[in-house]
Amino acid sequence: MSVVNNWNLPATRGGEAANAELNERREKAALDTPPIDGVPLANMSIGGVECLVAGDRNASRALLHLHGGGFRIGTPRTWTNYATDLAQRTGCVVVVPDYRLAPEHPFPAAIHDAAAVYDELVGSASVYVGGDSAGGALAVSVAVAARDAKRPLPVGLVLLSPWLDLTVTAASYPAFDGTDTMFSSLSANEAADAYLQGLPRTHSLATPLHADLAGLPDVLCFVGAEEVLVDDSITFVTKASRVGVRNELHVVPTMPHIWPVIMLAAEQTEQARAVIARFLTR
Repeated sequence: MSVVNNWNLPATRGGEAANAELNERREKAALDTPPIDGVPLANMSIGGVECLVAGDRNASRALLHLHGGGFRIGTPRTWTNYATDLAQRTGCVVVVPDYRLAPEHPFPAAIHDAAAVYDELVGSASVYVGGDSAGGALAVSVAVAARDAKRPLPVGLVLLSPWLDLTVTAASYPAFDGTDTMFSSLSANEAADAYLQGLPRTHSLATPLHADLAGLPDVLCFVGAEEVLVDDSITFVTKASRVGVRNELHVVPTMPHIWPVIMLAAEQTEQARAVIARFLTR
């Protein structure tokens, strides 16, 4: 169990048991991806949270990557290829926490876990924070919480198809609901309810598009042009720009949700990972 001091986070709350359908979905989604040969890979506890760790744990730079899955699904080993590839390209240690999932552990348990890992990493490294899909929301929430608690800020944020507005009201939902095969308004609404369990969907720490973004670190963001979440990314970087946050947004045609993680052979994945590596080694 992670313990976070001096972050001023809301207290964790009791949740409810996952139903049989969700447990089945978790099992089906628990896929392995191939590691890059020669990159150290281990499972270890960091900040009291079990993590997949790729690269040299003592590296001077770290990427804390928070996996997606609608806050309900996902296991770090599915991100093995992404983590080992970036570790090889950058010399960073890449850490993917096995944070607590809803509905058993609703908001803010995942943020507590992410903050605990971040606290330990930042003691010895310059830390970037990244995330895909729901993990993108967690990444921004960590940065917002760190700023508000006057903790050291991440060096930068790396967001892949981030889900940043849990109100599920963007125009891109009806536009692409029928063609986005990985995410939809139905799954988004179910996931938001399971994660928030009665809290408002505009809660600024849970849904970062409704947070004050002033003072956040540089942002690198990738999203597919035909995703239901494309408007989340565009609106987020627009809002961030208005308060002086530097950002780089890539809206890529024809690419599906979180393609830099899952489409291992795609040219667009190679291009995205190369850009991410440059961002991490500036």
